[in-house]
Amino acid sequence: MTGSNYHFFSHGGLNILLDVPTGAVHVLDAIAARVFPYFVAGKITELEEDFATELSQARLAWEELQGLTDAGMLLSPEPHFSQRPGGGELKALCLHVAHDCDLRCRYCFAGTGAFGGARSLMDFATAKKAVDMLFSSAARVYEIDFFGGEPLLNLEVVEETAAYARQRARALGKKVNLTLTTNGFSLNKEARDRLVALNLDIILSHDGREKVHNAARPCPGGGSSYKEITRNILELVPLLGERYYIRGTYTARNKDFVRDIRHWLDLGLRRFSMEPVVLPPGSKMALTEKDLPFLREQYWQLAELALQEPFTFFHFNLDWEHGQCGARRAAGCGAGIEYAAVDPQGGIFPCHQFVGEEAWLLGTVDTGIVNAALQDRFRTLGIADKEACQKCWARYHCGGGCHANAWWINTKLEQPYELGCRLLRMRTEAAIYLKVKQALSLNCSEGDFHGKQKGYKQAQ
Repeated sequence: MTGSNYHFFSHGGLNILLDVPTGAVHVLDAIAARVFPYFVAGKITELEEDFATELSQARLAWEELQGLTDAGMLLSPEPHFSQRPGGGELKALCLHVAHDCDLRCRYCFAGTGAFGGARSLMDFATAKKAVDMLFSSAARVYEIDFFGGEPLLNLEVVEETAAYARQRARALGKKVNLTLTTNGFSLNKEARDRLVALNLDIILSHDGREKVHNAARPCPGGGSSYKEITRNILELVPLLGERYYIRGTYTARNKDFVRDIRHWLDLGLRRFSMEPVVLPPGSKMALTEKDLPFLREQYWQLAELALQEPFTFFHFNLDWEHGQCGARRAAGCGAGIEYAAVDPQGGIFPCHQFVGEEAWLLGTVDTGIVNAALQDRFRTLGIADKEACQKCWARYHCGGGCHANAWWINTKLEQPYELGCRLLRMRTEAAIYLKVKQALSLNCSEGDFHGKQKGYKQAQ
C-alpha cells in the first residue's frame, strides 16, 4: 500500500510503515495495520461500522496514528529543498589512470577498459593538473578514486598522485580521502605492499562462486581468473582492517546471488556490495522484468542472512542516526557538478560512465570545466525534475537514481531506468526490514517502535 507520502509493507510478521518525506519508520500491530487505510482516507464512519466488534481497539489505533501525524512523523507534507545552493562545488574526482585492463569482463561498460578509444595510461602531469583543479574549489573535504580500466597497471602514477594530493591537502588545511578500484588480478606481493603503504580504501571486484566469476570475468585469452584473484584478495584483506569492500555484479546468469554472498562469507569476507548488471535489453546477461519476483526473494533472503551472520552489505547501510541533508535527499547523484571523471588525456566528463563520449565532454584539466550548458543539464536533475521520481516512495532514499543508466537505457537524463528503480525499491524494503528487526531485538517491543532519522535536515 503506497501513497504520495507513505509506504506500507509487511514481511516476516512485521507491518512496517514509512513516512516518505521525513524517513520516519513505524511498526504497526495487526489492528493498527488494518485501521491505517481507513485513517488515510478519513473514513471514521466506515471504521466504526467495520470494526464494531473491536471498536475500542480500533479507536485507540486511530488516535495513535493521529498522534504520529500531529508530531510530524506520519503523512507529513512534502519538504521544499534548495538544491545545491550556489550550484555546488566540485568535491570528487574519478581519475582514469589506466584505459587498459588485464581482464575481459563480459558485462564491462568500459569496452574492456579502453572506453572505446586507444589503450593508454595517464601521466603524472595530467593527474597533477586534475588534483589542482579539484583543490581549486571551495570544498573542505575532497574524494579521489583511482579508476580504470585497471589502475594497478599504472601504480607508479597512483603513488605519485596520492602523495601530491595529500601534500596539497595539508598545505590548504583540508582533507582528502583516497580510494582505488581494482579487479585484483595484478595484485601480487609487490603491488599489495605498495597499496598497503598508500593507506587508502580499496574496492575489490569479485563475483562470488568460481563458476560464476570465471564466466563473467575471464582473462584476455579466455582463461579463468578466479583462483589468482581470490588468492590475492585473501592475502590483502587482512592487512586492510575495514578499509575495503568486495564489489560484485549479478546478472541473468547468477540471479541466485545470495549464494555468491554466502561464498564470500565462507572465504571470510565481511564487507561487500552486490550490484545488478545494467545492460541493453536483449543482452544475454541482462536482467528483465520476469526476473524481479525471484530477485525480490533474494533480497529478503539476504536480510534474513544478515540477522544470522555479522557482515556489512553496502546497500543495507541505512543511517537513522545521521540522516542526509535536504539537498542530498533531493538530488542524490552529483555527476557533472560535485563529481567528475578525468580520462588519461585530461578530458573531463560528468562521471566515469560518460567517459569517451565527446558529446559529454565538460572541458579539460587545462581549461577547466567550460561546457556550462552541459553542466546546467545536470544541475537540475533532482527528483523534482523527474516525473517518475515524484510518484516513488523511495525517492528520498535514492535522490533520482543514476543519470548514466537513465541515458544509456532511455536516452533521457530525466527518465530513470525503471528496472533499476524497481530493484532499488526491493532492496530498500529489505534494508528497512532488517533495520527494524535489529532495533526490535535490542531495545523495544513491536508496539513501541517508532524509528526516525535523527539527523534528518530540511533545507530552507
